Amino acid sequence: MVGDTMKEFKSRKIIRKRKSKFKVIIFTFFFFFSYIFILKYLKDNQLKNKILNEDVNYIKFNVARESEEVLDNIINNPVSLLNDNIKKVGNVTKSDNKKSNNSDVKTNNVSSSVLDSPPIIYVYNTHQTEGYNGYDVYSAANYLTSKLNNSEYKASLEEKSMKVFLENNNLKYYKSYTASKTYLNEEMMQNPNLKYFFDIHRDSAGKSITTTSYQNKSYAKILFVVGTDNPNYEKNKVNTERLNNIVKEIVPTISRNVAYHGGKGYNGVYNQDLSENVFLVEVGGKDNTKEEVENTIEVLNNAIIKYIRKTI
Repeated sequence: MVGDTMKEFKSRKIIRKRKSKFKVIIFTFFFFFSYIFILKYLKDNQLKNKILNEDVNYIKFNVARESEEVLDNIINNPVSLLNDNIKKVGNVTKSDNKKSNNSDVKTNNVSSSVLDSPPIIYVYNTHQTEGYNGYDVYSAANYLTSKLNNSEYKASLEEKSMKVFLENNNLKYYKSYTASKTYLNEEMMQNPNLKYFFDIHRDSAGKSITTTSYQNKSYAKILFVVGTDNPNYEKNKVNTERLNNIVKEIVPTISRNVAYHGGKGYNGVYNQDLSENVFLVEVGGKDNTKEEVENTIEVLNNAIIKYIRKTI
């Protein structure tokens, strides 16, 4: 009995030892794998945090850099930045407006070509000091030039003083055509594109002779003058009569027609020896008003445009 009891005791002791060892092994494995898992978890989180931090820093850096670049661009190159944005807007709207802009493109092309082209019309006053009732011939010539420049043809106005030229050269007033011819020659040399020349005067006749009404509107009447003592007389005569007819088509009563001057007591040239398209135009008389003169200038402007279209 005692022997059996001892055997049984030893057997139980061995079993307990084995169980303890097994528990130790299980615990060891559990601890080891737990440790590995924890380490892996911590490393993963550190990596994630690192990546996140790097991404955040990268974003911050690039945002800051882009902001600095934009700010520098605004400060240092405002015009360039504005032009870039205008181009972008233009590119966006171009395709949307392509069909509707076809006619505008043609108009714009014509306008830009006129602006870029040299003038073909030269407007001047041999007698710049001739006056109206509260107006003067230089202002009338300036008004004609501005009206012509709103058409498809470009014009220039002689701004240099005839009076100063006469004084500097000790010339009398009746030598004014010497001054205007000098300036006209200079312009023709500098701009060979000039083809049409208009010398704007006013007559000394009274208002009853120099005024007309048409369709409830008052006009200063026009008188064309052609010199007979120059080699271009015949051609100037034809061209002046042609322009006179166009004027009368617009306002039938506006013209006093064409006067031909030459011989003793007359200039007979009027710079018309320089071109077959030099026109001397008497617009109204000393008593005509600004409104009457400008009404006539508008008619003359339209007539000139029609004349050039037929002859150019």
